[in-house]
Amino acid sequence: MKKTKRIAEIAILVAVAGVLEAISTVIPFLHMPFGGSVSLGMLPIFFIAFKYGVKDGLVAGFIFGFINFALGGFLIHWGSIFFDYIFAFTVLGFAGIFKDTAFVNNKAFIKGILLGGFLRYVMHGISGMLFFSQWAGDEGAFIYSFVFYNLPYMAASIVLCILVGIPTKDRITSYL
Repeated sequence: MKKTKRIAEIAILVAVAGVLEAISTVIPFLHMPFGGSVSLGMLPIFFIAFKYGVKDGLVAGFIFGFINFALGGFLIHWGSIFFDYIFAFTVLGFAGIFKDTAFVNNKAFIKGILLGGFLRYVMHGISGMLFFSQWAGDEGAFIYSFVFYNLPYMAASIVLCILVGIPTKDRITSYL
C-alpha cells in the first residue's frame, strides 16, 4: 500500500508541475523566445525530492522533463533535448539531499531549492553554449547563455519557488 501511495503522490505532483509549467508558457511576458519561462513548475518536483529523497526526486524530474518537452518543447538541435529537458529537470531531484530537514527547517528548504535550481540553470547554460551560440552576438556563447538568457528566468523561478514554497510547505506536507 505504501508503494502505491508513493507512486500516486509522485504522479499527481508531476502532473501539477506540468500544469504549472504549461500555465507559464501561455503568459507572454513570462516566456523566453527560445524556451524557458518564469514558472512554479519546479516546486512540486522539490516537494517530491524533500519527501522521498534523491532517487525518487531524480525519477520525478526525469519524467517531468519528458512531459515538459511534450507540452511544447523548443528544439533547435537534438542534443538540446538532453540538456534543456532530460538533464535539466532530472537534476532537480538532488534537492532530496535535504530530505530529512527541508520540511521542518526553512534554511534546508531554501538550500534544496537553490541546489536543484542551480543545477538546472547549469544544464540550460551548457545547452545554450552548445546549441544556441549562433544568437550570442558579441557577448560570446558563455555570457549570452549563462548571463543574458538563462539567468533572468531561472533566478526568478528559483525565487518564486522559495517565496511560494515556504508558506505552502506545511499545508502540502499535511496532504502528503
